[in-house]
Amino acid sequence: MPRLTETTFRRLFIATTVVQGIHVFEHVVQLYQVFVLGIPDDTALGLLGYVLQLQGTEEWLHLFFNLALLTSLWILLVPIRAASPSIVPRWAYLVYVIGAVGLETWHEVEHLVIITRVLMNHGCPCPGIGDAALGVTDTVLHFIYNAVVTSALVVPFWFVVRGRNRREREAADLAQAGH
Repeated sequence: MPRLTETTFRRLFIATTVVQGIHVFEHVVQLYQVFVLGIPDDTALGLLGYVLQLQGTEEWLHLFFNLALLTSLWILLVPIRAASPSIVPRWAYLVYVIGAVGLETWHEVEHLVIITRVLMNHGCPCPGIGDAALGVTDTVLHFIYNAVVTSALVVPFWFVVRGRNRREREAADLAQAGH
């Protein structure tokens, strides 16, 4: 069974956390574009969205990014579970399962609905389920999705980093005591 202390899974956990943090920054940029710069919601594409468009929308970028994120979250589920409760408390594992894996699974369903509408309309408008049902813009809703997923990802990540730092300090103390 893979453990979080193994290099591959630790690197995947770090990469997933860092890349998702950058993704949230992209959504912050979109909010800034809409609410500060006054750019219409459908044309506020963040930074990468202006470069990586297909059919006049950044939705393809979101679909594939979120699929990669979701895949990483599911892969990390096994080693995070294996680390519970010795490194990651059970409550932190549950936060990860519900807030990261669960919400990101729903988020990907949202993107599949959006892409279906992109294909049907040959571009946007392409509302998802949540923004249509809640009466909020997709820019706001997807920022919220990503902020919650990132927060739920950071919770077990913090315990893993803290546990690793504690083990390294203990090893250093043992080495010092041996000299």
